[in-house]
Amino acid sequence: MTRAFLVLIASMAVGFVAHAQSDTPVASAPVFDVPASVETVAVQDNGDAADDAEIWRNAANPAQSLIFATDKKAGLFVLDLKGQTKEFFPVGRMNNVDLRDGWMVGGKQRVLIAASDRTQLGVTFFLLDPETLAVSHLKNSFVAAEVGDPYGMCLYRSRASSKLYAFVTGKTGEVRQFELKTRDTGDVDAALVRSLSVGSIAEGCVADDRSGKLYIAEELKGIWRYGAEPEAGSERVMIAPVDGTQIVADVEGLTLATDGESGGYLVASIQGNSTFALFSLPHEKLVARFRIAENATLGIDAVTGTDGVAVTTGDFGPDFPKGVLVAQDDENAGGTAQNFKIVSWAAILEKIPTQ
Repeated sequence: MTRAFLVLIASMAVGFVAHAQSDTPVASAPVFDVPASVETVAVQDNGDAADDAEIWRNAANPAQSLIFATDKKAGLFVLDLKGQTKEFFPVGRMNNVDLRDGWMVGGKQRVLIAASDRTQLGVTFFLLDPETLAVSHLKNSFVAAEVGDPYGMCLYRSRASSKLYAFVTGKTGEVRQFELKTRDTGDVDAALVRSLSVGSIAEGCVADDRSGKLYIAEELKGIWRYGAEPEAGSERVMIAPVDGTQIVADVEGLTLATDGESGGYLVASIQGNSTFALFSLPHEKLVARFRIAENATLGIDAVTGTDGVAVTTGDFGPDFPKGVLVAQDDENAGGTAQNFKIVSWAAILEKIPTQ
């Protein structure tokens, strides 16, 4: 969402939303600063163009891991951990992106990358070969989203059934869940298995494969928790209402920094005050907020007005020993266009208050 529109909706909506949720206040959480250690190349389009990213950890060679990042006016970038372009797919208005490994093609495991496609109004797919690091566009795979504007998108793999699902969120609050199946060619077939209505504009979503929980950001209201299995229906719990102070309009990207069988953090980008909220798992308690500050030593500007955010934990080599966070930067001061900032997850963990 653009900053200009954000200012308008925030000024009109925050007071009402905060009052509507006043009986379920969010506990105060400290705020700290952490600098980015890398910034990516700028996306190729000017204006509000960069949007979301996802991170694939290369277990065989962590330093050769990849970042998939969207230019929502043009396509999908494949970036390395130095923020440099390895490949660009000019396939249209890719908005949100997610991935899962274990996609079987000819008896071999591949990584399936999915992106919400606002040109064709659905979900477009890509395939990564983890051995050669080759990325291909699955031109014969497309899922019509059945929402007016496929804004957000996230994937979920069920522990109970091993089935893979895609969730698509729409600008008017529609949510659709599709079961994904692979053909022998690696292409994707999909079947609609659930429809929901969040209530108003929703983009960010993330599913926890460990717990079967689905989190959706309703931008002006807060963060909802649903069940991720198709039979979970429409039952939901508001875990973080917009309060106009800590969680302000609008709530954008959601990601998980997993730790073990149930621990870690749910991370939300709060575009209205350029902070990131950390909710401890499994209890979903707000424990801290942080800003991505200027790194004067490396000449990297601070992050403002973030849209999408992604975290993947684990060893990514000496520069990122505990994981990587990637955040969209709305302004990219001094740059030619918007870009993404890369932060060491270890640097964030060091500053989170002891539980």
